[in-house]
Amino acid sequence: MSADDEDDEALTWAGGRDPSHYETPEAKAPKLPRRGKRAESGAQDASEPDAADGDGSDLPPVTSSAVLVSMGILGGIYLLYTVGWIITVQHAGSLAATPLEHVAVTLKEFLAIAAPALWFAATLFLTRGRRPLIRLVWLVIGALALIPWPFVFGIANVR
Repeated sequence: MSADDEDDEALTWAGGRDPSHYETPEAKAPKLPRRGKRAESGAQDASEPDAADGDGSDLPPVTSSAVLVSMGILGGIYLLYTVGWIITVQHAGSLAATPLEHVAVTLKEFLAIAAPALWFAATLFLTRGRRPLIRLVWLVIGALALIPWPFVFGIANVR
């Protein structure tokens, strides 16, 4: 055994040369179908399956890292909005005189608390399969529409 073999052995894990290990260059990752338009010449790549074979051409568009980070930030904003509405509802007094008014106020408070989470979930559900920019635009619209204004202006002014 030469010195080079000993050095290489020291830098590998046990079983690291096993072809089934996912980090070895010997392991071949399965080829995923390419998205987008085919070559202009109309020739099909040998590694690319036919469109009629169900190759996954109905997959949603790829979302970039920037859009994913933006969606995560907006999700955090929606969570903060929910907390803002919870604090507002806890500190706001109810002046309901009749039981029907009390039910209406309670329903209004519940919907105010649930609105950010419902908007976020509905946007993700209704815009799946569409361009990520459209999803991002609807999330920004919801973030502007659902601001907990009583919390922003001060809870003392709610009563």
